[in-house]
Amino acid sequence: METNEAKLKFDQCIMAFYSTRLIIVERTVSALLKTLATEPELMHVVSESASSTSYPAEYALATEGGVFRIPASGNKRVVGLTVGLLLQFDKHEKSVIDFVTRYFPAPTSHESYMAFLDAVIRPFHKAFTALLSGENAIQMPEGAPEVRDESLPDNAKEELAYWLKALMQKVFLLDGADDGVQNDATDALKGMLYALEFDNPLLLKVVWIAVKYTLGSLNTGERELNSICEILHNYGITD
Repeated sequence: METNEAKLKFDQCIMAFYSTRLIIVERTVSALLKTLATEPELMHVVSESASSTSYPAEYALATEGGVFRIPASGNKRVVGLTVGLLLQFDKHEKSVIDFVTRYFPAPTSHESYMAFLDAVIRPFHKAFTALLSGENAIQMPEGAPEVRDESLPDNAKEELAYWLKALMQKVFLLDGADDGVQNDATDALKGMLYALEFDNPLLLKVVWIAVKYTLGSLNTGERELNSICEILHNYGITD
């Protein structure tokens, strides 16, 4: 995908925050995370930011004094902190409603939400765009993946690809599952297959998180998921 196309998808996800309400913003969060996980150029920005920042440390700094302040400098810090926060919202480890109304108090929940957008989503959008198009853009020949030191041997990548394709087949053949959930799961699996080409351990780890999220509500593929998890663990991709 060309960078301008990836940026357009990202921008559309950000704009969706401004056309929704706090009570249903979880859907918008999930859509953004899905896009980040399945578009290699966007995931490159996420993985580079995650590798150079500590989410727990950044969150502790951001919430000092009972307020929430996005980092004043450092695009990777802003992206790493915001993506980590959105992941916690998506996994229901934090309530987005409680977070927004606590750290951005206002007479109405809508005003709190607007303050959250101005204080968090707007600077995240700016920082991510700067990384995507400038200091952290992927530099590679047209049509070729970025060259990196190999993190997985070919036989491990082939085995991962086998289990991922087996999972895709199971998801496709599911009866009675929500079409949107099936599509999300398929997109995440395709994203992980593509991520194998980049030989980036952190990228695989982040996309693997997206795969587990999207497959969480589909009661299928336990054997395949366990096999993938074992391979990733054996090669140090996951803990």
